[in-house]
Amino acid sequence: MSLTINLVQLKRKKKKDGTIPIYIRLTENGKSRYKSTGVAVLPKYWNKERQEIRGSHPRSTVFNDRLETQLLEAEKKKNKLKHEDKLDLDSLKNHIKEEKYNSFISYAERYLEELDQDDRYWEHKRFKVLLGQLKDFIGNRNVPITKVDAGLIEEFQEYLLTEPKNKEGKKVGNNPNTVRRKLRTLKGMFNKLIKSKKIKQDPFLSVDKVKEVPADRTKLSYDQIKSIESLNLEKDSSLWHTRNYFMYSFYNAGIRFGDLCTLKWENIVDGKLTYNMRKTGTQKRIKQRKQSNRILDFYRKSDVAPEDYIFPILDEKITKPRVLQRKISSKNVIVNRNLDTLAKKAGIEAKISFHVSRHSFSQYALEEGLDLYQISKALGHSKLKTTERYLKQFDEELLEEGMDKLFEK
Repeated sequence: MSLTINLVQLKRKKKKDGTIPIYIRLTENGKSRYKSTGVAVLPKYWNKERQEIRGSHPRSTVFNDRLETQLLEAEKKKNKLKHEDKLDLDSLKNHIKEEKYNSFISYAERYLEELDQDDRYWEHKRFKVLLGQLKDFIGNRNVPITKVDAGLIEEFQEYLLTEPKNKEGKKVGNNPNTVRRKLRTLKGMFNKLIKSKKIKQDPFLSVDKVKEVPADRTKLSYDQIKSIESLNLEKDSSLWHTRNYFMYSFYNAGIRFGDLCTLKWENIVDGKLTYNMRKTGTQKRIKQRKQSNRILDFYRKSDVAPEDYIFPILDEKITKPRVLQRKISSKNVIVNRNLDTLAKKAGIEAKISFHVSRHSFSQYALEEGLDLYQISKALGHSKLKTTERYLKQFDEELLEEGMDKLFEK
């Protein structure tokens, strides 16, 4: 019986999310050997007769191209072994372990696809940027994942720091804090590789990481905040709504934009706003004072339902996490553009974004004498050390102002 090659879903390898991996099956004389393709989909998307992923799958084109490429490689190996009169089941399985499928870049590409499949929007977005820079850095080199060591990671770190030009002629040149964040993103992939026993040692254990530098946290003074609040804007205009969102965030300890988008009327009970922060899952409870209630009154209608969003940022209810994240991201771009316009109208030179409301609240709280524990709770930090790092720059600036009062009278 001739040796055959086809694609199958192995039900015994079913994952927790319900997806079933697709394998290359090699069969000869009733015996089979299997080779993973790195692709897994729900059963409804797999066309057994055509041995392909159905077009209804959002990534069918990418996955089918990958499967076809691996099948072609397997056929090439089969023909080569047959020509050399060395063809048998086990020899073919060993020979189709093509190096490029075990390379640093191929694993990174697979990891990116897994992040997308798992609806991990922000991780996917960050890793996609990182992968582009990794490809520019690696170039034409074939680097097996098992050969990635601390030295190579440090070379990549230097590459990110020293502003080389990529293929489009654009500079990379990240600051040290950005590089540290990117290495943390990359380490997420290696953590998974270690857990799945694809590699034995963590190359990051010996990496000499670039030192963190003080972050540049743009913030507004309370007078600048009030100048934005007092702008004469046309009611119901895009700028008017943006100003409301920004002020509501400031008066509620710097609510992040993603959280603000999904606040519902049912989150306000007995005069308190209660919600879970999307970033950490930590619950926050904030008393609604007159400044907040004045803004809420603009949006409180007679026919409002508890499950309705408070602010008209999202056009509709979105249940899929990935779709929701993309929508929030696109709306954030618009709001940040409006904030830049508002800043100019208020005579503020600094370029601001929505997150500036969080920085500004922290600065104001510090100036008004709130202690570290109070500010930490207001921001929703789980550790005081996080708040200490966050406030370090603001604290140093307050010390400088105090010294000015002492010696520059």
